[in-house]
Amino acid sequence: APSWPLNKIAKVDLAILRLSVYELLIEKKTPQKVVIDEAVEIAKEFGNESSSSFINGVLGTIIKNA
Repeated sequence: APSWPLNKIAKVDLAILRLSVYELLIEKKTPQKVVIDEAVEIAKEFGNESSSSFINGVLGTIIKNA
């Protein structure tokens, strides 16, 4: 989400993204689809109504560009 400043992203969404990006790009032990699915499920549980689609989009873009 290059056009979104970090201070405009909800704290819950930011925490989910940080953990997911770490798992996708650094740790690489868990399959990418599993990381994204779990992040979306956590966003549905703890984020707002648009969090899950936002997180899905951001993580999808990260995978495409990695």
